[in-house]
Parts: sequence; structure tokens; C-alpha cells
Amino acid sequence: MLMDFVAQLIEKATGFGLILTDEKEINYGVQLKFEKGDNNIPLNVYFSKKKGISAVIGGSPSNPLRSVMQQILQQEPAKTQNEHNWKIWAGTDESGKGDFFGALVVCGFIAKNSDVTKLRNIGIKDCKLLKDSELIKIAEKLYKEYNDNIEVLMLQPVKYNELYAKFRQGNKKLNEMLAWMHARVILNLNEKHKFEGAVVDKFATDRVLFGSLKDLKNVKLIHKIKAEEDIAVAAASIIARYHFLNSIAAISKKFQLEFPKGASDKVIKIGKEFSEKFTKDRLNEVAKIHFKTTEKI
Repeated sequence: MLMDFVAQLIEKATGFGLILTDEKEINYGVQLKFEKGDNNIPLNVYFSKKKGISAVIGGSPSNPLRSVMQQILQQEPAKTQNEHNWKIWAGTDESGKGDFFGALVVCGFIAKNSDVTKLRNIGIKDCKLLKDSELIKIAEKLYKEYNDNIEVLMLQPVKYNELYAKFRQGNKKLNEMLAWMHARVILNLNEKHKFEGAVVDKFATDRVLFGSLKDLKNVKLIHKIKAEEDIAVAAASIIARYHFLNSIAAISKKFQLEFPKGASDKVIKIGKEFSEKFTKDRLNEVAKIHFKTTEKI
């Protein structure tokens, strides 16, 4: 419910010309940061079983984006785009974007109409609806039976930090780096399979995605919220999460620390333990150091 609301919110904000520049996990919810021109504004979205979903606009009362954000929150939920009727298509999704520790992973998966029933029987669904133990088993089945249909681009922390720094030098932000990754995965899949189009889970504006690679303009794309409803995107979400979990397990084994997911107080605690044991300069080996979490360690 929370992630659906957030996805709708990002979609509506895009319609108002706002750009999502950051998204991170907070206690009982997520914090989104939007930008338009020289102004930016944070929005905290919370969820509880008793009160449901609530949103709190941050920043100064005089922030010019405050009234825009109020209009966005008052809008009716946007409708999801119509589904495609392709016989063979690609779906992409990412994992690790809001996690301080571990890799950033983008995965693409090729689906065919003839495989949909089999994929559903394997247990394919949005990875957020699966326990980690279930997800790992499904991912391993996908690799066993659909290995040629999978394309993965994974940035381990060191590479992630290097590439992020280069994007920032070019006055580009995380979503633009993520768009480049999605585009690269789609084009790599397109070299192996002649699919009819691709479905991408919406994380930024269409301009950011389509502008990431010129060659992408030759591919039919559906860029939509709640894209995990599509079987190809759902499969991609599972594989991406699988590799992210493996990246967390790998650094935990290497440094003999249990690195948590997300960006919570527990993450800060482990970050301090790591820094005391290995020095803060080595955080770039395990974490996405541009996160504000770094300042709290």
C-alpha cells in the first residue's frame, strides 16, 4: 500500500514539473526529495495499520514548492497506463537504490506470452510481496530455466561511488545514472532477443529515461508506475533483489559484520562499527557514500 501510494505520488509530481532527486527509508515510511529549478522540498510519507498513509511536507513554510506539493497531495490518484499486447517483451526493475549498504542492481527479463502461465506457477510476483527466502528460490529457478532471458547490470559500492561521482561532475543525479543503467540493460537484451517493446518501472521523468541513451529512442517503451504488475518486470524485480541480497551477504562475510538493508538507525550503528574497525575512509567499499547517512556515522 505504501509503495503504491509513493509511486502514484512520484507520477503526479512529475506532471507538476518536479524531479525526484532522492528517496530513502525512514522510520515507518520513506522520505522523498523533489526539485524544481533552484528549489527543493522534502516529503515524508508514513504508514501505520491504525492511521493508514500520511504525508508531511518538510522545509521552510515560505518554500515556493510547498503550495505545489499541497496540490499534488490533494489530487485524485492517477490511473495506471493501459497494458500492452506484445507477444515477446522485456521488463526492467532495480534494487538497492534506497539502501545505504550493498550494490545497486538493474535487471531486465524477456517474457513471452507462451511462458506467462509457467512463470506465474514458479511464483513470479512483485519482489516486495515475497520473503527473502522465497525470493532466492524463485530467482534460482529463473536462472535454471530462463538464463538466456536475463540481463543484469550491477554496481558494487566501489564502482557505484566512482560512477556516481562522474555523473555529479556532469551535473547529473542518481535518477539519471539509474536511467542509464535501465537503458543499457534494455539495449543489451535487444541485441540478444528481438522483442516488441519494454516495460520499465517508473522512477523518474520520461525525459530522464529517454534522454539517457540515443539508441533507446528506437525501442518502444512503456514507462509506468506499479510496473511490477507486468510479469516481465516482476521477474526482473526478483532477479535484481536476488543480486542485491547477495551483495549484502558478500560484504557481511568479507568484513564479518551483519550489514542491514535500508537506511535506518541500525544502519548508522553498523556504519559506526565498521568505521571504528576499518576506518571511515573504507566505507566506499560497502556503502553508497553520497547518502546523508554517511554524515551521521
